[in-house]
Amino acid sequence: MEKDTVGDAMGIDGYLFRLVATFEAAAMQQLGKIAHPLTGDVEVDLASASDSIEMLAAIQRKTDGNLNADEKRLLDHVLYQLRMNYVDVAKEQGEAKAEEAPADDAEGSDPGSANAGSDESGAEAAPDAGEEQSG
Repeated sequence: MEKDTVGDAMGIDGYLFRLVATFEAAAMQQLGKIAHPLTGDVEVDLASASDSIEMLAAIQRKTDGNLNADEKRLLDHVLYQLRMNYVDVAKEQGEAKAEEAPADDAEGSDPGSANAGSDESGAEAAPDAGEEQSG
């Protein structure tokens, strides 16, 4: 009966809504946007977040042509928001690594070359992640 209430109110199958919400919550937790419900810890796990987003993308692909307009809009919106958050977090993680590298290499003989290498890896990581997710 609970399914009918959600479905009737929004034009979205209740089970599909809960499935999408489950993966969305998992991805947001893995992106460090919300705390773990049991531990209260906030951690970033980009690999797991990517998997959660890809599972939703698989649902989107496999249900193509079988969703009503509200269901399609829900899935499109959730995937868009998760992908944008993923790119932001991946970029932040890359910048954090790039900022840590000069401190680690400050005692080295040529910190300029060490910083250049760190900036390259940090700059390359975020755009690649975004390209994979957006396609």
